[in-house]
Amino acid sequence: MVIPFFRKGADEPAQAQSKPAAKKPTASDPHTSTLDFTQGDARALAAAAERIHVGELSDNEHPAVEEAAILFANGTDDVACAVLEAALDDGASGNEMLWNMLFDLYRLSNRKDAFDQRGVAYATQFNRSPPVWSGPQAAKPAARDSTPSVSLTGGLNAQAGSQLEQISKIAMRSGKLKIDLARVRSTDEAGCELLVNFLRQLRAGKVKVFISNARNMLPMVEGHAQAGRREGQAIWLMTLELLQALGEQDRFDEVALDYAITFEESPPSYEPPPVAPAPIAGKAAPSAAAAGGLELVPIESEQSNFAFEGDLTSAQGEPLRKLAKFGADRNTVDVDASRLNRMDFVSAGNLFNVLTQFQTQGKATVIHEVNAMVAALLRVMGIHHVAQIELRRI
Repeated sequence: MVIPFFRKGADEPAQAQSKPAAKKPTASDPHTSTLDFTQGDARALAAAAERIHVGELSDNEHPAVEEAAILFANGTDDVACAVLEAALDDGASGNEMLWNMLFDLYRLSNRKDAFDQRGVAYATQFNRSPPVWSGPQAAKPAARDSTPSVSLTGGLNAQAGSQLEQISKIAMRSGKLKIDLARVRSTDEAGCELLVNFLRQLRAGKVKVFISNARNMLPMVEGHAQAGRREGQAIWLMTLELLQALGEQDRFDEVALDYAITFEESPPSYEPPPVAPAPIAGKAAPSAAAAGGLELVPIESEQSNFAFEGDLTSAQGEPLRKLAKFGADRNTVDVDASRLNRMDFVSAGNLFNVLTQFQTQGKATVIHEVNAMVAALLRVMGIHHVAQIELRRI
């Protein structure tokens, strides 16, 4: 079966019953990254068809791989299954990609009997144990980390006291607090004094404080801590706080010695920063109104990777918008697809656009644990050119 919008030319009629011929590699189309797949209808797909570059599969290419992937993406599972079965029965039994796809399709459609029957043929073909049955991957609720998290954004100055007081109450109740300094744009001595006293108050109250992105703020204060210049004491103390948060004990000890000489008093002692909780979805601290240029922005979720779950269709644009936001301030974008069952053609096109944008920004994207059916579609769409795709083991 040939999918009409993948024909080689506008004047070549689609042959409904013939198998598609293997394609030769072609140069990548520079326009593919600008495709708009948001409409999700047949006319939009047809209009985009001539601008889509369909890349070669890197290993054991077979026409049935592309055909079955697109059929599955369009929801015609039975036809996709028939295409794969026919290919394996028609001389392609040594193609592991086809086997992987078929076993995953059996799992996704909950066809255990067919899975077991093909498992015997697989063991005979490859002289090794067949894959183990597991049903469709159910979406799992994200684990929760109860640590309140807040991002300091803008200017840190004397007018930040009310926000810090509000956050202090939350932290005291929770017993822990994450503070992200990535978006601090400026500070002065009064702001440093407020933040230093805030941190000391929390520690005196036995609150565990986790500071991230301290290196963003360090250049704003470090240069003002000059040995022998007896001024800006709060800036000195803020510098020590940041070095401690970064775990840079040697540099901390140097600044602490200069502090003792300059102010003729004992400096704070170095304490290794606490290990932050696992980077998973967290409980956000309530928003605080901006004052004096500083905002305390609640962090709704802090994740080490982004997860796709269930079926990703054109009717669900939110996951891809969240992915774009998730990757905005990261150099490496890890996507967990272990619970992704299906992706349709339109969503794959939109994903291509997001990942192409990441690539132009110098970001590396890795999509982990992709089932074979989805992986085949991603290759059809050329997504393997803009992201690394790691197959789920069968």
